[in-house]
Amino acid sequence: MPGPTFIECDRIELKTIEEEDLPFLREGVNHPDVRRYIDVFRTPHTEERYREELWPIETGDDGVSLLAVPREGERAGDPVGSVQLYPIDHARGWANIGVWFHPKVWGKGYALDACAHLLDYGFRRLRLHRISASAMAPNEASVALCERLGFVHEGTVRETSFVDGERVDDESYGLLVHEWEGPEAVLGG
Repeated sequence: MPGPTFIECDRIELKTIEEEDLPFLREGVNHPDVRRYIDVFRTPHTEERYREELWPIETGDDGVSLLAVPREGERAGDPVGSVQLYPIDHARGWANIGVWFHPKVWGKGYALDACAHLLDYGFRRLRLHRISASAMAPNEASVALCERLGFVHEGTVRETSFVDGERVDDESYGLLVHEWEGPEAVLGG
């Protein structure tokens, strides 16, 4: 069961991650459709491997990792995905945003809502100057999410990842604090 609400969004709450959330997190990172486009999830994670490699990211001091939990509907109260600002480099005012959602809720706008509010937290509360993102080129949903959030395409790293037996490009994005207009501009609220 996710912890207390950390950020209240339009349709979801971003909640802290607790020990009891480990089964959901492992299910998500082990889902073939989630693993497909995230290099660090490329091979399945046992509980031991998850604790060694990913749990420090979820609970560490050099980032913010939260669970997205719908407030209404059939999935109300249950986590449906995860968003992170990790790592955070406070000295340089920089972070990277990461996101994954369970395929059962793809296309419902939860990722856009969660990311818009996490970006706002990063810029307004953490006083970050820059947040970066990357997406494998074939992952059209992630590319569209970056663009919808207002990220600027900064370049293509050619053939750096491997998907479905082929080398693919990674697309690099950046968003600066003075470019961020807030969640309302993204969500239309």
